[in-house]
Amino acid sequence: MTENATGQSNTKARAEALIDELVANGDLDNLVHMARLIGSAQDSLTEDMVGRLAATATGGLDLLDRANRSGVAEALPAIGKLVENGDLDRLVGLARLIGSAEDSLTDDMVGRLASTATGGLDLLDRANRSGVAEALPAIGKLVENGDLDRLVGLARLIGSAEDSLTDDMVGRLAAAATGGLDLLDQAHRSGIAKALPAVAQLVENGDLDRIVNLARLIGSAEDALTDDMIGRLAQVATESMMLVDRLMRSEGFLRLIALLERSDIQDTLTALLEGVSKARDEAAKGEKPKGGIASTIRLMTGSDTQSAVKFLVGLSKSLLAK
Repeated sequence: MTENATGQSNTKARAEALIDELVANGDLDNLVHMARLIGSAQDSLTEDMVGRLAATATGGLDLLDRANRSGVAEALPAIGKLVENGDLDRLVGLARLIGSAEDSLTDDMVGRLASTATGGLDLLDRANRSGVAEALPAIGKLVENGDLDRLVGLARLIGSAEDSLTDDMVGRLAAAATGGLDLLDQAHRSGIAKALPAVAQLVENGDLDRIVNLARLIGSAEDALTDDMIGRLAQVATESMMLVDRLMRSEGFLRLIALLERSDIQDTLTALLEGVSKARDEAAKGEKPKGGIASTIRLMTGSDTQSAVKFLVGLSKSLLAK
């Protein structure tokens, strides 16, 4: 009896201490209000509402049990971060967008999307197996330098040219290309590449332009020549060749050429021609002689006249000796 009384007194003391703590914290008033609220709710609840609340509570407990067993608690920190960053709202909006897209898609659209996705995956697989990934750095450089746009423009230009070409034009271009390749082959086999340094020097010195002008002059002369002029030129050339042939076969002409090659003969001819020119000028500028025997005697007694006569005598002797 004593132990029971002691236990009851301890229990009463703990209960009084708890009540005092509830009163001090204000929680006793809250409990009273909650009890009144529960009582009012019990009075207003019908059997149907109690059944639905019980079903809801049962479903909630079942859902809580399934969530607990699925390990969703481990995802709560990540969900908390999504909520904090606002990403959860974005995911909800994305889910709503996908749901709206699913609602608006018809069977035909779904089939076409599936076909497009299949073709895209097949193209991606073919591109992966073809090694196109190795060309991506080069394509990146083309894009960076703007060369890709130029290649696209060139492709469009070629496409436009192909569209504008007719069968006749294609045939003529093929014939021109064939002729060009044949000409290139002939030039290559003829060894014309060896003449390229000489041609480069002609271009550098300007001689090629002179040769072109000479060719144009000859061509203009050929265009201006008539048949009669060509005949006369041919006759003159023939007679000239005959004259040259006769001179080359003449021993006297060859001896004369040999004499003219001597320096003393050249000096003598030069002096003779210069003397004739000088005498002609003096005769034209000097006074005319009066004439008569006296003038002739004075002329004959002059030292210059005697020197000239002596020269003529010596010349005569030399000519008669040969």
